[in-house]
Amino acid sequence: MLSVAGSIENHTHNHQDVHLATSNVRFSKILVGTDFSKPATQALAAAVAIGQRCDSEVFLVNAVPPYVDNPEAFPVSPEVFQGTLDRARENMKEFISHEPGLHRLRTKTTVAYAGAVELIEQVANNEKVDLIVVGSHGASGIERLALGSVAEAILRKASCPVLVTGPNCYAEHHPFRSILLATDLETTGLRPAQYATALAQHIDSQLTLLHVVENIPRIPGLDSEVLENSLRQKLQQLLPAHADFFCVPKIRVEYGAPAQVILDVAKSELASMVIVGLRHRAALSDHLPWSTLSHIIRNLRCSVLVVRSHLA
Repeated sequence: MLSVAGSIENHTHNHQDVHLATSNVRFSKILVGTDFSKPATQALAAAVAIGQRCDSEVFLVNAVPPYVDNPEAFPVSPEVFQGTLDRARENMKEFISHEPGLHRLRTKTTVAYAGAVELIEQVANNEKVDLIVVGSHGASGIERLALGSVAEAILRKASCPVLVTGPNCYAEHHPFRSILLATDLETTGLRPAQYATALAQHIDSQLTLLHVVENIPRIPGLDSEVLENSLRQKLQQLLPAHADFFCVPKIRVEYGAPAQVILDVAKSELASMVIVGLRHRAALSDHLPWSTLSHIIRNLRCSVLVVRSHLA
């Protein structure tokens, strides 16, 4: 089982800096939300790849949309209710049968009449899962906030990390091979870095820490090279002192539109997973970060691990 470093510790030299130290990061229980679609199949493949490396138990959840009582319609008989539920259970069996790697993991299935978000949230809380995995269709996407897609709602409500597989995500047999952590260094740095460094503790894993400067601040007397060196130092502080022993760390400061730069860097680093932070209780009106997140999920060829930025 994966059980690796990841707490926050202070070290004081001439001034106080925050560095990454150790605590437990586990993916021992993984929940996969499914509607049996192609995106759900991609999500399951990603969950299995992680589960095989973490010796995880996998919980598969399918919500059957409940019938809405309508006085003008014919009443729905108990047989119809049960028949719909039985078909969903058969669909779950078939869904599982198409993923051979799942048979080597412990699994539990839940099929019930409920809203998808509510059922996923209920099972996640009851089973105390460490990771939720969902697929994003991309067409409605999490950028269109008014539609309230399942992926977006889960990202907003889940207390544990959420792995999202987009429509262009491909099956990655070694999900921790090359990890890209994209951070703004202000609100989304420390806790996502815990997960990035913990997951990178696999032999020959590559870990890239990226900060994107969208608008260069105009500060009189401030040299651009000094600014970039300062940003690099902040990224370096997110790494444990012994990071060189378990991965190949790389520090990158780039300039441009965050979404496109993240896509470009992910491609150049052959990223197998991108990790981003999500501000705690991000407001619905906070559109720009959601727009960026939607864009990278929709276009990346690897999965995106979204970690809430508040400390556990």
